[in-house]
Amino acid sequence: MAATVSTPPATPAADRAGPGRTPGLFEYAPEVPVALAALGFAPLDPDSLVSHLGRNDSWAGRTTDGTGVFIKRLDGQAPDGTDRYDRSCAFESARTGAGALSWESPALLGGDRKRLVLVFDLLVDAVTGNTLADEDGFDTGLARRAGRALAELHGFPTADVRPKPRPGTRTGHRLAALTVAEYTASSGAELALWGLLQQDRRLHGALRALDARSAAADHLPVHGDLRLDQFLLCDGTLQLTDWEEFQLADPAIDLGGFVGQWLYRAASRMFTGVDTDEVDAEVDATDPDPDPDLTDADADGGRAADAHGTLMRSGERELAAVLPVIGAFWQGYRQHADRLDPELAERVVGYAGWHLFDRTMATASVRPTLSAVQRGIAGVGRGALLAPDRFIEAIGLVAS
Repeated sequence: MAATVSTPPATPAADRAGPGRTPGLFEYAPEVPVALAALGFAPLDPDSLVSHLGRNDSWAGRTTDGTGVFIKRLDGQAPDGTDRYDRSCAFESARTGAGALSWESPALLGGDRKRLVLVFDLLVDAVTGNTLADEDGFDTGLARRAGRALAELHGFPTADVRPKPRPGTRTGHRLAALTVAEYTASSGAELALWGLLQQDRRLHGALRALDARSAAADHLPVHGDLRLDQFLLCDGTLQLTDWEEFQLADPAIDLGGFVGQWLYRAASRMFTGVDTDEVDAEVDATDPDPDPDLTDADADGGRAADAHGTLMRSGERELAAVLPVIGAFWQGYRQHADRLDPELAERVVGYAGWHLFDRTMATASVRPTLSAVQRGIAGVGRGALLAPDRFIEAIGLVAS
C-alpha cells in the first residue's frame, strides 16, 4: 500500500526550482529531513528523490537503508493546513476499524503535525485513473470496483470522522461578488465565468436547492475531493489516495465527483473538431439572460442549425462512450452500499453538473479569455444542475 512514483511524470528533486525556491529538497524544505529523523527514519538518499506537482509539495524516494517513502508536506501558510493533516490521520483511524476491504490505500508510516509532514509507504509503478482513462484502460470492471470501493468507504464507522463547516458546492459569497483579493488574483477567463455565474439567478436557485438537499441527507464518511487521479492501480490492486478532505458529508459529493469526471471528458471531446464560431452560436444558451435578437444563432439560422446538429451528434457519440463506465460504477456502488436514499441519484447528477463548472474554473485560471468550449462545458453542467431528474436515466444512474 503506497503512493505512486511512475505517474504523473516526476521531476528530480535536485532540479526543482521556482520563484523564491532553492533547488533541492534539503534547501527548499529543510523541515522534511528533520521530521523524518524525528520519526525514526534513516536519512533520505538525495539521488533517489523525485518531486511531484500538485496542491501539496510531495517527494518520492528511498532512505539510505532502502525504505521506500512518499512524503507529503501540507501548506503551512493555508488556514486549513492543520485541519487537512488531522483529516488524513483520521482516515487511518477509521480505516483500521472498517474491517476487510476490496481496495487499499497508501499506508501512513508516520507524521509530524508541527511541520505538517506525512510519510507514506512507497508504491512503485502505479498507474493513475486519469492515465488509465486516457488509454482506455479504465474499463467497466474497474469502474464497478471503484463503485464498490466508495460504498465500502461510505460504510466506515463514523466515530473518528468530523464534518466540515460548509460542504457541498462551496460557492459561498462568490456567487454575489468577489473580494478585491479574489478579483485581482483571477485570470480574465475566471472573471468572465464568474460574471456569467453571478448573473444566473436560476443557477443560484439550483445550487441553493442542492446544498439544502445535501444538508438534509444522511451524512457518511466521504473522500470529499474525489477525482480520477486519486484512484491508482498497482499489480491489479485498486487504491484510493489523498485523504485531506476526509469528512462526514453527503455521499453524493463523492459519487458526483466520479460521474462528473467522465461527463467532463465527454463534454470536452464533443467539441473536438467543431469550429469554435459554430460552438459560440450553439452555446449562447449558457448566457443567463440571452437576447434572441443579438445571438449569432439568429443572425444565421442555417449555421446555427448546422452547429446544433454537429454538436448533438458529437455529444451523443461521446456520451455513449462513457455510459458503460458510469453505469458499471453506479451498479458497483448500489450492490454494496449499506443504505441508498431515494434522492441520491438526483443529488449525484447535481454534483456531477457542478463538477463541470469546477473543472472549467480550474482550466480558466490559466487563460486570459473564456473559450467557447469552456462555455459549452459550463452549459452542460448548468443543464444538469437545473434539471437533474432529466439526466438520471440518460447518464446511466438507474436501478439495474
